[in-house]
Amino acid sequence: MSGFVKEVLPREEALNFVSEILSFPWDVNTYKLDLLSAVGKRLAEDIYANEDYPPFSRSTRDGYAVRAEDTLGSSQGYPSFLTVVGEIPMGAVPNIKVSEGEAALVYTGGAIPEGADAVVMVEHTSVLQNTLEVRKSVQRGENIICKGEDVAKGKLLLKKNSIFDFRSASLLSGLGISKINILDLSVGVVSTGDEVVPEDTPFVEPGKIRDSNSTMIGALLKREGYQVRKYGIALDDLEDLMKLTNKAMDENDVVILSGGSSVSSRDFTIDVMNNIGEPGLVLRGLNISPGKPTLVGGNKNNRKLLIGLPGHPLSCSVVMLTFVLSLLASMIGAEKDTLWQKKIFIPAGKDIYGRSGVEEFIPAVLNGETVYPSMAKSGFISALRSADGLVRLPENRETVRKGEPVEVWLW
Repeated sequence: MSGFVKEVLPREEALNFVSEILSFPWDVNTYKLDLLSAVGKRLAEDIYANEDYPPFSRSTRDGYAVRAEDTLGSSQGYPSFLTVVGEIPMGAVPNIKVSEGEAALVYTGGAIPEGADAVVMVEHTSVLQNTLEVRKSVQRGENIICKGEDVAKGKLLLKKNSIFDFRSASLLSGLGISKINILDLSVGVVSTGDEVVPEDTPFVEPGKIRDSNSTMIGALLKREGYQVRKYGIALDDLEDLMKLTNKAMDENDVVILSGGSSVSSRDFTIDVMNNIGEPGLVLRGLNISPGKPTLVGGNKNNRKLLIGLPGHPLSCSVVMLTFVLSLLASMIGAEKDTLWQKKIFIPAGKDIYGRSGVEEFIPAVLNGETVYPSMAKSGFISALRSADGLVRLPENRETVRKGEPVEVWLW
């Protein structure tokens, strides 16, 4: 299938090309979780309201349920007088009706009796036996939440592929939805390289480095609602890489090789991709900096995706942030990844030097109304620690002078 392989495509073009060649979106398995366990996971389906909320009209204050028109003009000096016809206990269904000139005692959260359309707060009233003095007028609907006012039955609450979080927890709980269907997309992460040692290695020999990429990759994937499994480190050896990659692909939908696109192991990774089924390797390089040596392959029939990332930490991070998350979103049929909160243009706080012909991403630090580049080498592990996002220089822009607007992606 070598005729399908594209060399060094622009990032957006690469996303569209891979999605088309692999026929995204793919069907993904689902499973059901209780709400607390589902926090941080992606929804497998749209969720609609199965009932009105509140299910009955409720008072938001302790006071008296009245007809608003009966309080018209009421004030401290000119109160109105109503007849108290009863009390609505908490948790009870009202068995009385409020008619003209009448009122009923209600409590915060309690049901509103038929006929009433507002609640006068208790502090604006006095009562003697069954006569209520009202010293403040109320408008229709005041101090009341009407049935279905918050959520109407049938309303779309949450969209498929969105991430379930604290903002929707009480919404679903209040509607009696205690379990939801979640996308069962799992990603296996394999680090590669003879020089790479486990992150918990207490003493690193000269020439070796700890595996810093797999945890970063896993953290980003978990933030996007995917399951992550780490498979350790493969040596720069085709047999070892093939064995670990095949194991990861058997157990996951997606496998990411960190360091599998460097010069020393690039050919091994390509060989692995060309042995996973049709079409195999489809993309050999992105026209971005850092992150050019990125590889993508897949098995369309078995719905398996294999990605090879650069080994340098910043390069690996940039490709994950700007390409891989978007590719996974396309794979599951989501509109976009959820990482980037907004993309803005703001003045540069200093000159930013780029080079034309390649899309560049630079860690960005905001300072008031300006942005400063955090110039870092691709091998740095601290490049993103204080960053607020990334400065993006498109292929046709080379240098940004201080004070000129520059595109910034904020997370």
